[in-house]
Amino acid sequence: MVEMEKRATNIRRLILAAALAATLLAVAWLEENDADIEETVQPVLPTRSAASSARTKKSAPGLLQVEQLGQRKFSADADDIFAATSWEPKRPLTGSAQSPFGSGQDGRTAPPPVVTSPPPPPPPAAPPLQFKYVGRLTEGKIIRVFLSMAEKNYIAKVGERIEANYRVDRIKDDVIEFTYLPLGVKQTLLITNNNPGKFQ
Repeated sequence: MVEMEKRATNIRRLILAAALAATLLAVAWLEENDADIEETVQPVLPTRSAASSARTKKSAPGLLQVEQLGQRKFSADADDIFAATSWEPKRPLTGSAQSPFGSGQDGRTAPPPVVTSPPPPPPPAAPPLQFKYVGRLTEGKIIRVFLSMAEKNYIAKVGERIEANYRVDRIKDDVIEFTYLPLGVKQTLLITNNNPGKFQ
């Protein structure tokens, strides 16, 4: 096994040495041939007589006949390449006053486009009622209700204000009516046996 590995290594070395020798021989041969070749590059400039004679003869392949290309003509009426550009259409330059909106199919001046304003914002709304009905107390014709809101308890009768924002307007068996004073909006608090203090 060791003998076979040594033989394989020796064969690889021989192959590499032969490849290196062939490369060195090729480089030496190219250097000798390059020394014999002299490159002379001279520009070819056609003269007028050569150009006129070239017109009569067939042009050699690979040569460009510049005179046959033609010359570019510049006009003073050409657009100004530095002028400002716009997406708006150009208005005609006539003495008569014309509408900027153009004319209709029958030749009459078209009316200006209708500009619609955005819809008005919705009217301000009162915040939802946060009161919870706790109970009531009746003394003759005066009815007082017990309410709670945000861990505060209130006792109020018709016409009284609660925290300067609400006024009690009416107390019935199944509903209490309030007015949200900053906006003058009426709000009601439903009272039922199953669900006392339901908001509306």
